[in-house]
Amino acid sequence: MDTLTKRFGMHAFKRREKPMGFNKLTRNHYPGILCGIVILILTGLPGSVFPQVKPVIGLDKVVHALMYAGFAFACIWGYRKPYQEGDDAYRRKALLITCIVSIVYGGLTELMQEFLIPSRTGSWYDFFADAIGTWLGISIFQYFFRKGK
Repeated sequence: MDTLTKRFGMHAFKRREKPMGFNKLTRNHYPGILCGIVILILTGLPGSVFPQVKPVIGLDKVVHALMYAGFAFACIWGYRKPYQEGDDAYRRKALLITCIVSIVYGGLTELMQEFLIPSRTGSWYDFFADAIGTWLGISIFQYFFRKGK
């Protein structure tokens, strides 16, 4: 060891390999952020902004499910190559983080609609549709980006 290393402990500044963690799992997350912003804008608009149409039974829930399917797919999109080549622990972490982020985001947007947005209401049914959409988006991703495909 040279004198600087002994004196100032410069070995502490050497670049080390980090274990797989949150930084590796958050790489290439821009599609998910963009999709999340679009969902936040759409769910944050007052109800008076939307045109009044004849209600089609269940259409609102289908829209929620499709929005969150797209959101979950966009969140996990950046991990497609490491997901295919990575080990099972990496795949589980990526899927779990995506699932948690998407479902919690769905719950928060429903709370926002209930308590902060005029003429909008949050709904447990919308939240469940968000969760089903999350499952759908993750399932579609898993189908197209299987290991070794």
